[in-house]
Amino acid sequence: MTTTGVLKSVRVLDLTRVWAGPLATRMLGDFGAEVIRISDPRSPSGREGGINNKLNRNKQGLALRLDEPAGKQLFLDLVSISDVVVENFRPRVMRNFGLTYDVLRDVRPDLIMCSMPGFGTEGEYSEYPAFGPSVETMTGITSLMGYPGGPPQASAIAYPDAVAAMNSVGAMMTALWHRRRTGRGQFIDLALSEGPVCQIGEHIVAFSQTREQPPRRGNSHPDQAPYGCYPTAGDDQWIAICVTSDAQWRALRDAMGEPSWAQNTELAHASGRVENRDQIDARIGEWAADKDAAELSRQLQERRIAAGHVLNNWQLLEDPHLNARGYFVDIEEPDVGSKKYPGQAIRMSSTPASQWNPSALLGEHTARLMTDLLGARDAEVTAMVEDGTVGVWSEADDLS
Repeated sequence: MTTTGVLKSVRVLDLTRVWAGPLATRMLGDFGAEVIRISDPRSPSGREGGINNKLNRNKQGLALRLDEPAGKQLFLDLVSISDVVVENFRPRVMRNFGLTYDVLRDVRPDLIMCSMPGFGTEGEYSEYPAFGPSVETMTGITSLMGYPGGPPQASAIAYPDAVAAMNSVGAMMTALWHRRRTGRGQFIDLALSEGPVCQIGEHIVAFSQTREQPPRRGNSHPDQAPYGCYPTAGDDQWIAICVTSDAQWRALRDAMGEPSWAQNTELAHASGRVENRDQIDARIGEWAADKDAAELSRQLQERRIAAGHVLNNWQLLEDPHLNARGYFVDIEEPDVGSKKYPGQAIRMSSTPASQWNPSALLGEHTARLMTDLLGARDAEVTAMVEDGTVGVWSEADDLS
């Protein structure tokens, strides 16, 4: 697969799974890096479906057993001609394979390796399995989410994964820049749990001073009102309205037709509005209840009030703001046809993301990678397929 883009000279070996790791390597692939996704050939054939199709575009598929000596050697041969290795296993996995950073840099001294375990490569929690929802709980994010008087709530989107992906890409790009300047590689230990903690630093500091658990506020703001989500016309349709100045409050009053309840002088300033938050929220909810959320959002935005239609997934695909900016991309996948996927949110004027290749089938590029990159002969590839060291996808494989 020919790559284009600013990172086209960078080769990445991708051992990641689920979301955080694949999202990170997809970002690199979107900007042209040659990403080789390594999977176990014993996995079910075909694509992995759903979110993995979205996360594994712009990658080549190599099916390879790392627990076999011949497979391990093939991997080391690839490491010797690659720039970055990324994995998000528990720390014991790469140790058990005998593929730690110390081993890998023996074959590529300037290698950059990024490990993304749940709780770091060392310490008492290091071998705990981790996914975004469990990390939210461990880091304290769930304790801050929820409605007043109610229980803690998870984000439902595995928020730490996306944060870890962004952080790891930043770290790997910094390491590549460092290597260009110094000629030295490095090991990046980026725990899934680290990013979320950085997002709630002010709450941690506050607790260290007061020893009081921060209250759960729902959608509200501690110092501003009205600030929340309000029901609108339709089934489960909502609008978010955030007033952060007295001028915006006056603009909202005007949009509502200057109702008598809003004329109370106590509401003219933020402190009074916060004090009367519940009453204001109830009144705005009544006012918005028969209105179209998208149209009301447009009207309020024209008055310079922060407002937005709270979208579900299918509405997001039709969002005019995202579509006007070409955010979504259509990718043709041989087994399911054309499908719409999120594009690349990181926009750069001179070096935009420009390639949108479908996710690879299991072992789709194994033979070509072995011959083109490692110089293997056809007979060697065939022998390794027959003994199960590698897997090669063919047209005869069942995609169902």
